[in-house]
Amino acid sequence: MIAIPLDRKESTVISKLYGNSPYFALLNEETGSFKIVKNEGCGDGIETAKFISSHKVDSTIFFHMGEGIYNFFQEKGLKVYSCVKSYLSIDEIYRQYLSKKCKEVTKSNCSTLLDSGTTSCSCSSK
Repeated sequence: MIAIPLDRKESTVISKLYGNSPYFALLNEETGSFKIVKNEGCGDGIETAKFISSHKVDSTIFFHMGEGIYNFFQEKGLKVYSCVKSYLSIDEIYRQYLSKKCKEVTKSNCSTLLDSGTTSCSCSSK
């Protein structure tokens, strides 16, 4: 299962936010189906990471992600992918995953792919 941050429950395009993302799509990488869940850790990166981890996902993708969240996922054994600042739809992420074109973040490339993103939270307005 791949966790994809979303701005709105109805959205099908990755959010710029991660820890402040109000919703996540949980994409089944075998079937392409997904379900939307409300981010119970919204507003706190580590709490969001814990929330995602509790949903038994094995990977996630981001637009902006800080080092703390990345390190948490590494400790839990989750793969982390970058959309490389592209607004990808859930379908595009699924196709890239199947064709092995997703950019995996590793210790050797994390300094160029990770950043803190924005600090504006959209949790309370949704």
